[in-house]
This record gives sequence, structure tokens and C-alpha cells, in this order.
Amino acid sequence: MPGVRWLAIPLLSLTLGAQAAPAPLPELLDAMAQRLAVADRVARSKYDTGKPVLDEVRERQVLDRVAQAAPGADVSSATAQTFFAAQIEANKLVQYGLLDAWRRGERPLPAATTELAALRTQLNELQTRLLGGLAATGGLRATADCPTQLDRALAVHFAAARPDDLHRLALVRALGDFCTLPR
Repeated sequence: MPGVRWLAIPLLSLTLGAQAAPAPLPELLDAMAQRLAVADRVARSKYDTGKPVLDEVRERQVLDRVAQAAPGADVSSATAQTFFAAQIEANKLVQYGLLDAWRRGERPLPAATTELAALRTQLNELQTRLLGGLAATGGLRATADCPTQLDRALAVHFAAARPDDLHRLALVRALGDFCTLPR
């Protein structure tokens, strides 16, 4: 049965390939956590320069940029803006929390600072990954068990990443109303 062997190899490859593909929700959570990690360095930069956390002009630029990029990622502009507004709020939560902890001496001040422009470049690069994750989870958001799946994925993420309370809360904030976002 030589023909059966030729059929089995492609099927095995497809099965293995499907198992190797990353799951969209954990990938999205990872990208969101990476964005929050950049918030730590943004906070340090703002600590050094005295710049305020609130930057409405920058926020508007980010939301306008995502609205333009969203259709290319198969996400509605409104959904992308709602999602990224939650990312911005979570990022500010981390910044305010760290700035407060540093001023009070409750956390050690990180040794190095990074230029804010370089950090914004990193945030812009994460935008593509986040939009892709948002698109990839569109089907999940449409299901009735989205909250349950999200809770499970968060539990796994938190167990693996072991974030502090501030970053844990910020990630929950970054999810906003994730399961109610339309495609």
C-alpha cells in the first residue's frame, strides 16, 4: 500500500503543523503584556524628564493610526479604537502606579532610562501584533463562552508570567470589554 503512506505523511504534517500554530488568545495576551512592560520604561523616562503621564495628543495619534490600519488587519476601525483605548488606559495605570511607588520609595527606581521616542517606536511596532491578535480572536469574542475562555487564558498567563499586582491589574484593564467587542 505505497499510496496510503504518501497520504499519511501530508496528513501527519498538517496535524503537526496545526499543533505548532500559536493559539490566538495567549498570543494576544503576551503582546498586551509586552506593551505593558514598555510602560515601565515610559514611566522611567517621564520620571526623569518630568513629562506628564497624560498626553492627549499622542493618544489621539495612536487611536487615529489604529483606525487607519485596522481594515488592513480585518478589524473594524471602531473595534480597534476601543481596544487600543483600553491599552492606553492600562499603560497609564502602570505609569501612575510606578511613579507613585518610586516617589514614595516603595519600589526601587530602575537604573537606566530610555528616550521616549525609542519607546514609542516599540509601542508602534507592537500595534501590528496587537491588531493581528484582535483579528485572530474575533471568532472567540462572538462565542457565549468567551468570558470563560478568557478567564482560563488569563489564569495560564498569570501562572506563567507571574506579574506583580500592578501589572496584573493593568492587563485586566487592558482587556476592557474584550468579549463584547465586535469583529
